[in-house]
Amino acid sequence: MQTQELLDRCEYTIKYQMQEIDRLRAELERRDDELNRLLEWINGDSDALTVLQRTYLDRNTSTTDRIKAAASAIAYERPKLSVQVQIGPAVLGQRLDQAHTMKTIEPKVIEHESS
Repeated sequence: MQTQELLDRCEYTIKYQMQEIDRLRAELERRDDELNRLLEWINGDSDALTVLQRTYLDRNTSTTDRIKAAASAIAYERPKLSVQVQIGPAVLGQRLDQAHTMKTIEPKVIEHESS
């Protein structure tokens, strides 16, 4: 191999290594940020819902983690809809009285003589 070819190969290798180092540094920084947020939560006033909300709103968090956080938080953010009927004592009493009068209708007597 000639000297120029060796220099080109070394230059290519160095560029590739520098790119990989930059990528790894960015990943390390992202993980450090995540660790710092968790430590702040552990040492701070935040509750679990606040952490879940921060997680799913953070664009730096992976999509999978954001979806999991949103799915976990939604039960506390949006209550399930349900219907409850409450009847006061006066209304209930009236209904019971009406039902009682329906049942107290005098039955008809059938007269029958036995032979």
